[in-house]
Amino acid sequence: MKAVQFEDVGRTFTCEAGSSPATPGTMWWWVSVSGESQRYAAFRVEENDTPATLRPRVLAYYAQILADRERPRITRPAWTQRKPAAAASAPSAPTETPADEPK
Repeated sequence: MKAVQFEDVGRTFTCEAGSSPATPGTMWWWVSVSGESQRYAAFRVEENDTPATLRPRVLAYYAQILADRERPRITRPAWTQRKPAAAASAPSAPTETPADEPK
């Protein structure tokens, strides 16, 4: 099986088996979704993959992508923007007690 195409909730999913320049010799399921320009290397091709087993895996993968997009971004300051550590302050002098209070 080299390719699978199916529709779900108004989107067309096209899955094609192919290698990645980052992992030569390893075949991946490349998933394209209608309405998106990005193509995803979702998971490795297995010998026992069929359209019936591939569809739920692709839908779960894409649902996770959508959930990740909805999550608020975590922004961290760049290293160059970090403030210097606060200098250690000198120990303070003992405070005086008023004359009318017993010690």
